[in-house]
Amino acid sequence: MKRVPVVLLVVLFAFGVVYAQNKNAKPEKAKPVVDCSKTDDAKITADVKARIAAAASLKDLSIDVSTSAAVVTLKGMAKKPTQKGTATRVARAVKCVKSVDNQMTVEGAAEKKPAKAKNSNKM
Repeated sequence: MKRVPVVLLVVLFAFGVVYAQNKNAKPEKAKPVVDCSKTDDAKITADVKARIAAAASLKDLSIDVSTSAAVVTLKGMAKKPTQKGTATRVARAVKCVKSVDNQMTVEGAAEKKPAKAKNSNKM
C-alpha cells in the first residue's frame, strides 16, 4: 500500500522534469572558425576603419588606424572619454585582431603629472 504513493510521486516528478524543459529554446550555433593566416594587416586596417565609420558616436572623429602583426593602433582626438573606449571595443570586434593599442587623447583631459616627492627632512 505504501508503494502506490511513492510510485505516483516518482512518476509525477519524472513528468515535471520532462515538461519543465524550455521547448522553445534554440540550440546554440557554433561560431564559424576564421582562418586568420590569410588575413593581412591592410585588410584588418580597412575593416577597423569601416567599423569606426559606421559607429554613430565615432563617425565624426578623425582616427588614424594602423596595424602591425594583427595589433591595431588607434591615434587621434576624442571629444569624450566614452568615445575612446568605444573605439577600442569597435576595433577589438574585428575578426583576426589580436589586441588594440589605443593612443587616442581626450580633448580637455588634464595630462597626468607625476606626484611631487615629499621632503622628509622638513621639521
